[in-house]
Amino acid sequence: MEGLIRILIQRMVGKGMEITNIPAYIRDLANTLAVSGYSSLHELNGRLQSLGWEDFELDDYTLQLIIATFEPDLAYKPPHWFDQAFNPNRLD
Repeated sequence: MEGLIRILIQRMVGKGMEITNIPAYIRDLANTLAVSGYSSLHELNGRLQSLGWEDFELDDYTLQLIIATFEPDLAYKPPHWFDQAFNPNRLD
């Protein structure tokens, strides 16, 4: 799991996301998916932009990485789970 999170973080930082904003973004994405479901990447980006994430464009590969972090044992994990798993000090 740590390898997957590392890849996800590197990808999001590479696309311009500040590392400290990643947990909040993933929380908002998880809440958006839980409330509205996933219909299209374009609509999902629109919903996230309405929450203030207009500087980051979610792509399908990044979305799949994020979803994979929630599915290691196929059990529900609340959106704040990523905050506990995310530790920027362990990225070295």
